[in-house]
Amino acid sequence: MLVQDVHPDGIERIRVLPAWAGVSGREPTGGLRRSDKAVREQLLAEDPGLVVTALATGSPSPAQLDGAAELFGSFEWTGVHGRRLAEPLRSMLIGHIPADGTDRMRGLLGRGRCGAGRSG
Repeated sequence: MLVQDVHPDGIERIRVLPAWAGVSGREPTGGLRRSDKAVREQLLAEDPGLVVTALATGSPSPAQLDGAAELFGSFEWTGVHGRRLAEPLRSMLIGHIPADGTDRMRGLLGRGRCGAGRSG
């Protein structure tokens, strides 16, 4: 069964996917697995404006923010969409990562990734 079948609404689907995408960063082995890459590819295939809107509205969970940090810190995202994110998502990630993010996320943030970049 495809995610689109279970969650046909784009906003709902996008809110589910980052929670899955953020799981591997919390595991002792770290790193992306094939399943993580498949989730990232699904998020990258979505309309980028819808991805940002879905994650900027409501109150994303820590797991969703982890996945968002991984997505918005990836070369696949920044290479196409730049490093900068709109508010309030940018502030949410900048607040989440130092407090609850992984060392990898903190490193990405420190290099201007995860939405904190000064330029596109």
